[in-house]
Amino acid sequence: MKINLDNSKQVMDAYMPLIVANARRFSVFEFDEAIDESKMILIDAILEYDEKKGTFGNFLKQKLYYHFLDKTKKIKLVSLDDFDNDGNPIIESVVDDYDIENDLIESETNNILYQKINNLPLDLKSIIWDKYFKHMTNRQIADKMNLSYKTIANKSSIALKILKDELSKE
Repeated sequence: MKINLDNSKQVMDAYMPLIVANARRFSVFEFDEAIDESKMILIDAILEYDEKKGTFGNFLKQKLYYHFLDKTKKIKLVSLDDFDNDGNPIIESVVDDYDIENDLIESETNNILYQKINNLPLDLKSIIWDKYFKHMTNRQIADKMNLSYKTIANKSSIALKILKDELSKE
């Protein structure tokens, strides 16, 4: 098909799937507006197209892609003091993912756990502290305490069982 303004209707019909796909690709824009804008870009592409530089489809695809890519860079920033389409302040629609109630529960749980760890015998308390707060391996703890690796593993299991039993009473 010859690409010129005389058959622009046929060209537009032929490249409509590309226009629709491109409008969907950049979903930050209103779909119908993106279609209309793409049609105008197609007309400009017909005027600018040079057969020596490749196929019209590739030329149009690149022209549409870079046009909308540039446009996404220029999206207006919105202030929280502005209003949405329904006239409601935008700041009221902002959702805060911070859950103060959950934070308090976790804090209380951590305090209880900390108290239970402090109630352990000194050797077990030291092992739990080194293993879970200082992120030391059983081998490192064994070397530090001059005990065998197996002894540290056993004492660690005992300490965890005691903590589990104590926490289940809460």
